[in-house]
Amino acid sequence: MTRAVVFSSVAALVVFAVVQDRVTVAGVGQYEIAYREAAAGKRGRVTIDEVMKPAVVHGVQQGALWGVAVFIAGVGGTAAARRLRGRE
Repeated sequence: MTRAVVFSSVAALVVFAVVQDRVTVAGVGQYEIAYREAAAGKRGRVTIDEVMKPAVVHGVQQGALWGVAVFIAGVGGTAAARRLRGRE
């Protein structure tokens, strides 16, 4: 079971990092759009903090959510497989 926890932890960390990165990159895209609209006079000036702080928070939240889901699935799946294997 220790291996399952280690492997699930590593997988969860990787998933966290990937999801957090993708959501943060989406925030960069939102900032770029807002900046171009402001430069074209279609909207008011926007700072990078106005867009990126919420994007980073959302990225960390989503990364944690998906990372925990992967961890639970890994450990839970291993425990279920062990129980089924023990019945054979």
